[in-house]
Amino acid sequence: MKIFIFEEVEELTDRYHPEGALVVIAENETEARELIATIESIKLTEEEWEEVLVYELSAFQDVEPRMFIFPDAGCC
Repeated sequence: MKIFIFEEVEELTDRYHPEGALVVIAENETEARELIATIESIKLTEEEWEEVLVYELSAFQDVEPRMFIFPDAGCC
């Protein structure tokens, strides 16, 4: 399993402040992209994919794929 950390995503939510961070746990990039595609408001650019931090989770092979969305709370 791998963990994909997107520190700054421009279009993460459909809120007034759509920015935020995204963490995805998946077997590989293909599975991560498929999981991200299930949330309509997330629109990652290729530049954001190029800047993603990816770490191997060798100690956690039995973890289920999942996402954690950290929206930018903004000023409101």
